[in-house]
Amino acid sequence: MKRFLPVVFALILPMAGFAQSGHGPEGKMLKQLGLTDAQVSQVMDIQGKTQTSMRANAVQLRLLRAQLDKALLPSTVDMQGVNTLIAQMGQVRVDMQKTLVAARVQLRQIMGDDSFRAYARYIRRHVGPGMGMETRRAMGTERHRGAASDNGALAEEMNPIQDN
Repeated sequence: MKRFLPVVFALILPMAGFAQSGHGPEGKMLKQLGLTDAQVSQVMDIQGKTQTSMRANAVQLRLLRAQLDKALLPSTVDMQGVNTLIAQMGQVRVDMQKTLVAARVQLRQIMGDDSFRAYARYIRRHVGPGMGMETRRAMGTERHRGAASDNGALAEEMNPIQDN
């Protein structure tokens, strides 16, 4: 849990600069990939919406964690209440993963596979080393031993663990 939130913020911070600085370095890189101004705007819009959603979910997750900590303080713990909080925390994590996956799919549709791979490499270089397993799994960048993936090359390309 404590590892998950810094990872979320590692993803959000570059998106914050991206959304606030006009085109910024990411916009320049996207233009170099041959994206039109309309496509760059779409990418920026997706990044901004993803950032907003992830921030709201991160706040909700912190609040639920605080409620869980408080619920565990009494000598007699209300396990039904604790289980409800745990279920709510799980749902927030699911929502976060869905948000990341939806953004990834939309970006691939806008950019095409080759441009998305290049963008993914760019993101990996700037954000990737801070990603935790949950975020890599949500983004589809976790490498599974012996498992075939429809994005195998991309998953290996984006995997922050491998040495390039």
